[in-house]
Amino acid sequence: MYLLLLVSLLGSVISVPLSIEDGATKNVNYEHYLLPGESYPTLYDVRLFLDPNVSESFNGDVSIRIIPVMNTNEIVIHAMEMQINSIIVTSDSNPQQNIFQNFSLATDDTHFLKISTSTPLIAAQPYTVQISYIGQYADNMFGIYLSTYEEPGVGTERLITSQLQPTFARRAFPCYDEPSYKAVFRTTIYAPPEYPVVRSNMPERTDLLKPDVEGFRKFEFQDTLVMSSYLVAYLVSKFEYVTNEQSPIYNIPFRVYSRPGTQNTSSFALDFGQRNMIALENYTEFAYAFPKMDKAAVPDFAAGAMENWGLVIYREIALLVQDGITTTSTKQNIGRIICHENTHMWFGNEVSPLTWTYTWLNEGFANFFENFATDLVLPEWRMMDQFVLLLQNVFQNDAVLSVNPMTHPVYTPSQIIGTFNAVAYQKSGSVIRMMQHFLTPEVFRKGLVIYLRNNSRRAVAPQELYTALQQALDESSHSIPYPISVILDRWTNQGGFPVLNVRRSAPSAESLFISQERFLTNRELSSTDRWHVPINLVLSTNADFSDTSPQAWVPPSYPAIAIDIPGLSNAEWYIINKQQTGYYRVNYDEENWQALAKVLNASHQTIHLLNRAQIVDDAFNLARNGRLNYVHAFEISRYLVAETDYIPWASANSALSYLEVVLSGSEAYDLFQTYMLELSNPLYESLGFEAQSTDEHVTAYHRNIILNINCRFGNENCVNRSQELLEEFRNNPSQRLDPDIQTTVFCSGLRGGDVDNFNFLWNQYLASTDSSEQSILLNALGCTSNAERRDFYLNQVIDDDSPVREQDKHTVVVSVINASPENMEVALDFVIEHFAEIQTRVQGLTGTTNILNAFARRLTTSGHSTKIDTFYNRHQSILSAGEQAGIAAIRENIQASIAWSDQHYDTGHTFGRPRSIVTDVKIRPCLGKGRYSNRAPKADRLDKGLSDNSSVPFR
Repeated sequence: MYLLLLVSLLGSVISVPLSIEDGATKNVNYEHYLLPGESYPTLYDVRLFLDPNVSESFNGDVSIRIIPVMNTNEIVIHAMEMQINSIIVTSDSNPQQNIFQNFSLATDDTHFLKISTSTPLIAAQPYTVQISYIGQYADNMFGIYLSTYEEPGVGTERLITSQLQPTFARRAFPCYDEPSYKAVFRTTIYAPPEYPVVRSNMPERTDLLKPDVEGFRKFEFQDTLVMSSYLVAYLVSKFEYVTNEQSPIYNIPFRVYSRPGTQNTSSFALDFGQRNMIALENYTEFAYAFPKMDKAAVPDFAAGAMENWGLVIYREIALLVQDGITTTSTKQNIGRIICHENTHMWFGNEVSPLTWTYTWLNEGFANFFENFATDLVLPEWRMMDQFVLLLQNVFQNDAVLSVNPMTHPVYTPSQIIGTFNAVAYQKSGSVIRMMQHFLTPEVFRKGLVIYLRNNSRRAVAPQELYTALQQALDESSHSIPYPISVILDRWTNQGGFPVLNVRRSAPSAESLFISQERFLTNRELSSTDRWHVPINLVLSTNADFSDTSPQAWVPPSYPAIAIDIPGLSNAEWYIINKQQTGYYRVNYDEENWQALAKVLNASHQTIHLLNRAQIVDDAFNLARNGRLNYVHAFEISRYLVAETDYIPWASANSALSYLEVVLSGSEAYDLFQTYMLELSNPLYESLGFEAQSTDEHVTAYHRNIILNINCRFGNENCVNRSQELLEEFRNNPSQRLDPDIQTTVFCSGLRGGDVDNFNFLWNQYLASTDSSEQSILLNALGCTSNAERRDFYLNQVIDDDSPVREQDKHTVVVSVINASPENMEVALDFVIEHFAEIQTRVQGLTGTTNILNAFARRLTTSGHSTKIDTFYNRHQSILSAGEQAGIAAIRENIQASIAWSDQHYDTGHTFGRPRSIVTDVKIRPCLGKGRYSNRAPKADRLDKGLSDNSSVPFR
């Protein structure tokens, strides 16, 4: 299931770390949530009567062929929010005798349907369980649910679709709803004749088996291959489609379904989707197993997309590309999401996790390949260069002590949903990328080929992966000093990541001393966790960054090791972790930091661009953490005035954002703003507002960073040009702005509090039917500084009559949090007051956790800590496992920020004097003539003390 969409499109990480050890859940045994395993299914024969015109319930029946594994009088399966009408249990040996006795349906969240029989079931003998029931349409987009859209000239149209991962197949039909219980699924859907487009996982069958029913059209589908229950999917609609069947690129029928009139937006999905499937088949040496591939774009969908085998369902913004409206970022995310879901056809569908404890076996590989396999098809997008930015981003989530590891036991539905977080996706993808490099790319590929071939149609634990990779390694000429299972045991079963502390043993020595410890944002906390860390390095005397295989390993069992480096004494500088392929930070001795700053400022292209990004990100985060003096971080950052590549600038933009948070409102903030404007001025002059035909793919992102810095920090030319562009758009809305700069332009027009600008953009949102355009507007509208309009906007989240779709409502809150310190404070108070209402009105997968994660990166003071305590005490009883974890992460980050303030500020001063930034770091020589001293009035920048400030994002 694809959640990363929300990272780039909505401005926040999809999820927060999960811990089932928090609060009231501590020391509780949850194993009773697991099915007892007295039997297993082999075939489901499901009939559903799905009528979009009936909004509350649907009728269904299922016949489940089961095999007991022991003699038993009880069958235990799952059923949720349904009325059981009848149950029949028969054996193959006596199909006329109904041995059903009674049943009970749990009222708690185990969702167990326990069926008792009048005579014992005999082990290894087949039985059939027939259940007739009435199911409820889900009101939170988990299960089978209704969606609507507006059809021009027609009005409101309705459709039915589904989202069954991870624990909601039980809401569609009674079943063994755990991923290890694989079976064949036979589906028949009865729908009203006016809904002609009805799809499921397989094509329709020609050997019809089911009776016709008056008033319904019957759609019988072929039997699936053996698969998990969460992969079943349904669509009942009036959609239209584009297909490859007239001119196929790929040898499997490939269709893209969407609302009528949107077929011209399906071209990219049709073309890229086919080429990406070919690339994945070639890489895995494993053919896609189903006879068709449908992709459907639905208006309302909780996740970005869902990998249902043969019928992949997407949110519209995650599949459809409208030229002139869709941003570069959204189009790239569409490519990534398509690739992510395609990858699941192998990692997740062919080979499934034994339990959701191993979610990373699905989502980690999908996260890795969404970049790697997109790069195979569209190398000009530079996806593997951009991967470093994802790695650096997830470091922020993974640097708290409460974070869950990749392998993390989960049992309850709440815990299971919570495990679909940044650890399962970005961290796991980053560890897999590290694995690719320490094994070497070809050994890694061959290991995955073995893994898929040996475990097809099975559910596995990580050991099966390790065994396959070890076999490929043993058959190669490459070697590493530890078994793969030993290395990965620590990376997958421990939370967090290491920082390597590296120093020369002596100025003239030929060796380095390296120690490791767990990197934690809050250094008042500690951990004994250690890892097997692969390292490689580059010397200034031979700046070759190409070979990323390990030259040595830092073991977990020693406080420090010495590694011999021939030629080290002749090197002015050295860099560990080529192309940042390893999932760790590196802290050097002061002499090496100085040497790196010197070479970057003299000839930065000597260093690989990914290592330039690494150095900037590590330096500022190590300084934030108190491990490095800010002198070195700022000396390194000076080189950015000459940096023209997007990747290092994106790292800097993210790394420096913390300083913007903690300095806003202090006397140092003006100095910081001026510094940022000076660094970015050459790129502002060269990139400007207008895209050029010679721009590379990532230039749109680079331009946005530079324009955001300049418009937000008061470059009058930038502010004025933004105002002019917005005025031109208001005067002639048919002449659209370049979509890539719309958020910047719209925010500039809203920061001054202009009511007319807000109302104009709100009306644009109301009039738009394009999900990409709606996303841009929702993210921009939160920038308003007008109190009445801001309150109106926040209340859209809890207004049942709001035009904002449930899946998008959390974006309203996140956009206000991201807009300015003042807006963040208002949003915090709003969430504290209305959380119970918000929780039931935003999409249940990551809506509230996205909101909490946005706060986690911006709450910094003791006042914020008090408010979070108030929030927790008021709402503790309704918090999910993921929300509990979000609060834990917020608290850790606040404590780290308070410690930062104590270290870097003189508390006796009214605003605080940042010792290390103003006194120790000689920024002013970097600033030239200070041409930007004439900035926007200070009142517009929230003139307030450090103790009250929060976050202004770099967006």
